[in-house]
Amino acid sequence: MIGAYLLLTNEKGIFILYFAIERKSLIDNVFMWITRFGEIGVYGVFALLFLLIRFRYTLLIALLGFVNLVLSLALKTYFACPRPGHVYWMKEYDGEISYIPGLDVNVGTTSSFPSGHTLSAFSLYFFVALLLKNKQWGLPLFIIALLVGISRIVLTQHFLSDVYAGAICGVLIAMAVYALQRLIPISPDRLIDKNLRYYIGEKP
Repeated sequence: MIGAYLLLTNEKGIFILYFAIERKSLIDNVFMWITRFGEIGVYGVFALLFLLIRFRYTLLIALLGFVNLVLSLALKTYFACPRPGHVYWMKEYDGEISYIPGLDVNVGTTSSFPSGHTLSAFSLYFFVALLLKNKQWGLPLFIIALLVGISRIVLTQHFLSDVYAGAICGVLIAMAVYALQRLIPISPDRLIDKNLRYYIGEKP
């Protein structure tokens, strides 16, 4: 709701322009680290952790990553929206904008909409929250996904509209994959519903 309000009440590019002009090295460095939580390495971490819970969850994490990648590329290709730095305000504020040293900014490509990192983060962390029995993890997982989305704006990679669409797509994908796996009831006797602890003699 907050994201929708900001989209409706602000000119496109205003937030990314602010961060591109008002650079703070500490903020830049923090968000360069946070943005990694929307990348493929995090899928590997969760896939390994879920081997200790159920093999099916590890397979679902892999499926989720594949669906996220395919849908993200398909949407980017279909909409072909220019990245920040390649739009109307670039020339007007060219002397004031500063990019982060060493960061590869996709200024000339048409792959802005939606934000792949944001889609990935919201999809993965929402899916993990659905799988975990302790629902108190939902809030910190949401905060991580939200910060990944914000990082894409701070790092001059995406507009708020890209991030907002990515978040919605990610949540919908997670819900779809979760609903799909529920069609196959959990059975302790089925291989995919066992875990590594079962095979090393610990209580499943």
